[in-house]
Amino acid sequence: MRELTFELGYQDGACPLMDVFMEYPTLTADSIGSCIQRDRFWLIDRFVGPSAALDRIERIRLDGDTPREEITSSDCRAIRQHEILERPSTTLVLYSFVKRTHTCNSVMALAARHLDLGVIFQSQRRGNCHSWRLLMPSDENVDVFCEQAEAHLDDGIRFTLGRLCDAEQLNYDSLASVSIPREQRETLRAAIEHGYYETPRDITVSELADVLDVPQSTVSYRLRQAEARLAKGYLHRSDGEFRARATKHT
Repeated sequence: MRELTFELGYQDGACPLMDVFMEYPTLTADSIGSCIQRDRFWLIDRFVGPSAALDRIERIRLDGDTPREEITSSDCRAIRQHEILERPSTTLVLYSFVKRTHTCNSVMALAARHLDLGVIFQSQRRGNCHSWRLLMPSDENVDVFCEQAEAHLDDGIRFTLGRLCDAEQLNYDSLASVSIPREQRETLRAAIEHGYYETPRDITVSELADVLDVPQSTVSYRLRQAEARLAKGYLHRSDGEFRARATKHT
């Protein structure tokens, strides 16, 4: 499997959705999707940030009268179906199914037309940057895809090519193997994304509480509880792996 990476850099006003990220620096998004036919794809976006920012993103995606995210000037007549999978106070998870993309020149529409079917999309939005990672069965027509993507971008959007190489492991949620209550999981994820566990720390518990709009004592309690669950889960899994290896060699 091959891996292609690139970034789209946005100027203010170039895209309604990315404008929200530039206005709210703590807002983040991680997405995964795939093309299932030459003119259709699915996508799951997970947005984390202030509730006001998530409300705006929800309107952009779901309200037909609100300007949508667009990266090209072509007249896209695709049919979009969106469904909210999760919406607590600081998280918005959206499922999207888009079909009839033959008139569109978005990243995923161009990939569906030019690259091998089965390509997996991973992307992250932070500030004015939308970073993409494409996992592909082969790199056939990658040059055509990149040329078309760069050629169709609107003014105010910059395409920067990253790398084309053999694919590394698929990034996955390392917390998924341990059961953690939703509030603790969201707090822990926010702490990771905002640098609470960096050395030195990029954010304090008090500042994280402001981001999440919950009391400082609540943030502290949720982090302690989540950390305890992770530690116990890790030790339980490690003990199990050790016993399995010991049994295998006896």
